[in-house]
Parts: sequence; C-alpha cells; structure tokens
Amino acid sequence: MSGRPTRPSRSEGADFEREQLLDNVSDDSDEDFVLNKKDGGQFSNNKLKEVKSQVEEVTNVMKENVHKLFARGDQLDELNERSENLRSASDEFHTASSRLRKTMWWKEMRTRLILGSLCGLVVLIMIVWLSVKYH
Repeated sequence: MSGRPTRPSRSEGADFEREQLLDNVSDDSDEDFVLNKKDGGQFSNNKLKEVKSQVEEVTNVMKENVHKLFARGDQLDELNERSENLRSASDEFHTASSRLRKTMWWKEMRTRLILGSLCGLVVLIMIVWLSVKYH
C-alpha cells in the first residue's frame, strides 16, 4: 500500500481525526499538545497562568454574553406581546371611533331635518295665513 492510514467509517471520524492530530505528541495530555514548543521546551508557569487567566476571562465574557442574549430574548418576547396588545387596542379604537362617527352623523342629520321641517312648517303657515288674510 502507499503508507497512508486507512480512513475509518463516519462513526469513528472524530476519534480518527483526534488520533491523527495527536500522533506526533508523546503524552496524551491536551496541555502538552497545546503548550509544547517545537524545540521541546515548555512555557514558564507564569505564561501558563496568564494563558489560563485569559481563557477564564474569555469564558466569563462569553457566559455573560449568553445571559444577556437570553435576557434580550425575554425582552423581545415581552415587547412582541405588548405590540400585539397595542395592535388589538388600536383595532378596537378604530371600530369604536367609526361607530361613534356614524352615530354622530345621524344625530346631526336628524337635527338638521327637524330644524328644516320646522322652518318649512313656519313658512307654510305664513303663506297660508297671508293667502287667507289677503284673499
């Protein structure tokens, strides 16, 4: 064969990949894999502590961002509920105002008809009275 390792099935893919990455490392420790220099020397303890501190800081920031994201989602849900309530209240207001406008229009028309009828009746009475008086 050509010397290439055979590729395992898909279910073993992650294990295969990890094994291929760690083949050149003598120890199975992830820390050694990450912290070994090419010449075989190790970082100082201060550098290791500094890196761990930075990783911990980034992790804390990420956790805080996730909490903020969940809080934002809750606020968006509340805002969505409020906007739905506002929309339904707006629809109710529109319906009520349309009904009131029609009611007021009919009241105004009724008043105009009554006043017009009274004026017409007065004019008719005056015409009849004048025609009786001068005839």
